[in-house]
Amino acid sequence: MNESGHADFTIFAHVYYPDTWEEMVGDLDAVIRQPFNLVMTRPIGSDPVARPQSSYLRFATELEVENRGRDILPFLTALKQQTVPPFDIGLKIHTKRSPHRRDGNGWRQFLVGSLLNAESNGHLSGHKLLQSEPHIGLIASRAHLLPLGGRTTINEKVMMMILQRIEHSHASEKTGGALERDVPPFTLEGSRFPAGTMFWFRRAAMRKVIEIDFTDLFVREGGQLDGTAAHAFERLFALIVEREGLIAAGMENVEPILNHSGAPLSRPELVELINSSLAHDNPFVLPLAEFWRRHPTLLKWAHSIYVNLPQSSVRLLRRSMGRGW
Repeated sequence: MNESGHADFTIFAHVYYPDTWEEMVGDLDAVIRQPFNLVMTRPIGSDPVARPQSSYLRFATELEVENRGRDILPFLTALKQQTVPPFDIGLKIHTKRSPHRRDGNGWRQFLVGSLLNAESNGHLSGHKLLQSEPHIGLIASRAHLLPLGGRTTINEKVMMMILQRIEHSHASEKTGGALERDVPPFTLEGSRFPAGTMFWFRRAAMRKVIEIDFTDLFVREGGQLDGTAAHAFERLFALIVEREGLIAAGMENVEPILNHSGAPLSRPELVELINSSLAHDNPFVLPLAEFWRRHPTLLKWAHSIYVNLPQSSVRLLRRSMGRGW
């Protein structure tokens, strides 16, 4: 399909499960009532996938990518493509199935359904907020902008490698190539992350992941439940957005912000409103995850054993227990 007019936003969809994508395409056709572009990524050698029949679709393309980095590396790859029409606002989704969880399909439906929330005129509220509020750079699904504290244990090493590359790039911008000592560090304390890695975003907020090549950090797929660059990026997207001077929010914040009357909100006022209206009724956080957050050393020990287990034992564990964040 060729570009045939202006689009309000671009959807980036990683399609690993084609049958799940067919259901998601039905959701896009049923809900979206404004012009949009679509960039689909799928593993090399896989068959072409379903496309929306919506009259609002202005451009669509499929990119074959290496089956590495889950939905994250394909997303980073797609963002760099020169063949994708320019855009300011994007929506990242993927065919999340989470086969290690009994509620995997329900979780994906919840995430996508939240992000596709539409107003009475059919326009998507996530897009409207990004269009009207320049301070916002990312919007996670409802109740999925979760505290980062206690959720970095296994991913610390890869997270720091990613952050160091970004900090080095920021410092180089300020000094013309030489590192500066006064570059403020990322602050993990009190930070949040968009669990499930589906979210609305502003392209300007992803500037560094477009400019910097992180491909070498992504290992081959082996059914890993945690501890990879994909899991590390999931926990860093909100921080990356904030490093660009923008704010991360959740879909539950959209209505309170859009309904605010009076003078435009200052940045501190906006942050306060977001903090006070975040939802905490996430039905997909597993009780087991709370145990691991209370015992990070035990989690590291358990993970070191897990990664060295035979694949047959790994499959058995994945069937018998779920994983939270």
